[in-house]
Amino acid sequence: MVLEDIKYQLDQFYSFDNIKLSFEVLNKQGFIYFSNGKILNAVLGSKRDIDVFKELKNIDAHINIQVSIGEPASEITLNQYFDEILEIIDENVKKTQADLNSRQEDSEIIKADEESNPAVVVRISESLSVIPGVESIIAVKENGEILYSKGVDDAEFESADAMFLYNQSKELGDILNFKSLKSTVCEANNYKKIIINNKNILYSMKISSEAQALKTQMEVAKLLKDA
Repeated sequence: MVLEDIKYQLDQFYSFDNIKLSFEVLNKQGFIYFSNGKILNAVLGSKRDIDVFKELKNIDAHINIQVSIGEPASEITLNQYFDEILEIIDENVKKTQADLNSRQEDSEIIKADEESNPAVVVRISESLSVIPGVESIIAVKENGEILYSKGVDDAEFESADAMFLYNQSKELGDILNFKSLKSTVCEANNYKKIIINNKNILYSMKISSEAQALKTQMEVAKLLKDA
């Protein structure tokens, strides 16, 4: 396992100051800074610190590791021993499983069609509206009924625009398959929009020109996936 290989290297330099462990696994680059046995920070792709070790926990693949001595960390964002990190991960896994069990029990009580009722849509829409980069948002049903709008000058026009893109996606099949919680970034005039379908509710969001549309798109998809 990858974590075992990393732990082996950490053990070899347990009492050393300012060590940088650089590694590559599954075509992803990463590094870990540690000193006197404590991990100071870690990066793997877009993952940081504890999330790096969560990512590596279940990977069983070849890993290339290089160790540099005398390279101090530019910042300390973790400051934990390796075993402490594993304990945190295991505790998070147990908590996640408990949350899943609780949600499953709740879902047996809540009817499926209640997941897209107006109150739920408003709650989700409010959460989406505060994601950095989202300037305005509208939520509509498949029949075009507007359930929520914020920062939209003409909700009816915006609804028609969003429904046009949604209907177009049905004709194009899997190219824009919103049913699988896949979103798309659409360009219109001088602005960009994120369109995504969740439980037969279409969310259309106008994105700030300064925002990274793909990053905002990922945050939107993650929020809806976890909702």
